[in-house]
Amino acid sequence: MDGIFSRLFQPLYDALFCPHLPFSYRWRLLTLQPLNLLPIKWLPWVFSHTSRPVVYIPLRRRPGYIVQAVVFQPRPTSTTTTTPHTTTTSKLRPLHIDVHNGEFIGDTPEINTVFCIQLSERTGAVVISLSYGLAPRHTFRTAHEDVQDAAKYIIENAQRLWNADPELLTLSGFSVGANLALGISQGLAAEGEGVPKAAVTFYNPVEFRLSPCEKPKPAGYPTTDPLSHLQPLFDAYVSRSRSHNLNNPLMNPILADIRSLPRNMLFVIAGMNILLHEQQTLMERLTNEAAILNSRMGSGDQSVDGGRDTDKYRIESMVFEGQLHGWLERERLLNSPSLPTFRTCPATSIGSLIECGAEWILCDIVPSFAIDESTRKAAFDAAFNFIRDVHGVNGWVQ
Repeated sequence: MDGIFSRLFQPLYDALFCPHLPFSYRWRLLTLQPLNLLPIKWLPWVFSHTSRPVVYIPLRRRPGYIVQAVVFQPRPTSTTTTTPHTTTTSKLRPLHIDVHNGEFIGDTPEINTVFCIQLSERTGAVVISLSYGLAPRHTFRTAHEDVQDAAKYIIENAQRLWNADPELLTLSGFSVGANLALGISQGLAAEGEGVPKAAVTFYNPVEFRLSPCEKPKPAGYPTTDPLSHLQPLFDAYVSRSRSHNLNNPLMNPILADIRSLPRNMLFVIAGMNILLHEQQTLMERLTNEAAILNSRMGSGDQSVDGGRDTDKYRIESMVFEGQLHGWLERERLLNSPSLPTFRTCPATSIGSLIECGAEWILCDIVPSFAIDESTRKAAFDAAFNFIRDVHGVNGWVQ
């Protein structure tokens, strides 16, 4: 079963029992296992939210396998009828899919609970957080196809199961989850389904033609990495297929056709991050292409992305200077009013720790009062407002 406990202990299981893994991965997985248990202290809080159902989605391209998804719905009002699995209103709610982080090797959809709760409450959307097959057991294209298959299932069953509108679909993702979210859009476009209305991505790795150690580092970037021995694991999902997919936009969204992506995109970018350059490069290209396409709106050209000919492209970014990769997740659960205050806790999210190396270690030893909490609020508020704007243009007002 693709549950939270199996994911917490997956490094140990894979190290001992997964066939065909080289020893270089096995011993690193064993050193990763203790780190993978850090989020366990928040399990009582996660499981106390029993009103958020977990669904298990069958995978079309991996028959016999399932992925876990957690469903977040707004609080019922006097005009809603609630059952354990559905919330019914007189109007279909927007549908939103979120994909968690973890460098393809860790984390669970529950780790995004606070973000998903806030997004659902602020926008009125039904928010579904997805899981996917993890490396090194699974390599490219598995995770991408998992979330694509899961998204297709969600779209096909949105109205029946959750009273949600599949035509008003938006996406979000953190780190590699953002890469996977754009993969959902590309998959829908390739099948002629029409792309989602919007996507908000947080520190999105859009360029896997380079390994992590080859990526350009911004000025002031840490020179030491206490988790450098885990670098091969960080790259395990793509390393064995990189050379055969250098021009594949699914692996490298920096190459994606703008028409295969949502027309409304917000990129939230950490300034002190090896992903800074690639995100800015993609932003520059998309902004230029969007300007050209917007100038042609209303010309009668046929829309190839499922959008209306009058729907203009909106490409925006927010760069938070000096912020490290994963800074939004460091206290995402800790900031919840439902939790006691743990100001000196280790990583909230194993993904935030394992994918950032020195970035996370430095972030964790800096006292909370030295971190500008307003940047986290600004990033999330921008995301919620961006999604709400798109909802409003498409006829939904919370």
